[in-house]
Amino acid sequence: MFRRAAAQVLQHSVRFQSSDSSVLERSLNKVQILGRVGQDPVMRQADGKNPVTIFSVATNELWRTGESEVFNTTGDVNQKTTWHRISVFRPGLRDVAYQYIKKGARVFVEGKIDYGEYTDKNNVRRQATTIIADNIIFLSDAREKL
Repeated sequence: MFRRAAAQVLQHSVRFQSSDSSVLERSLNKVQILGRVGQDPVMRQADGKNPVTIFSVATNELWRTGESEVFNTTGDVNQKTTWHRISVFRPGLRDVAYQYIKKGARVFVEGKIDYGEYTDKNNVRRQATTIIADNIIFLSDAREKL
C-alpha cells in the first residue's frame, strides 16, 4: 500500500518543460487544522471581488514539564493556544460555513496557507497569514457543552 502511494506522489511530482525552457515542478501547499471556532463567521465582499466567509480557529498545544520519562505523570502541564484565520471562497462551502459555523464549534479545516499583505486604516502595510479552506468538517455544534 505504501509503495502505491509513493508511486502516485512521484507521478504527480514530475517536472514539466515549458516552451520558454524553464522547468515547472509540481509542489504541495496543504494544511489541516482541528480546533474550536473563535467567533461567528463574517461574510465580506471588497471592490467587486468574490465574497469570502472569514472566521478564526484556535488550536492548542499541550506539553508537560518535569521528568523526561514517556509515561511520567509528574510535572506541570503547559498549554499554548494558536489562532488561525480561515477564509472560505468556494461558493457552496462559503455559504454553508457562514450559515452553520458558530463560535465554540469544533471543526476540521483542510486548505492551503496564503501569505498576503494589506494596508490598514492608518496606511501601514501589514502582513497576514490565512488558511484558504478547501474542505470543512463540522465535528460538534456550538451548543454542546465544552
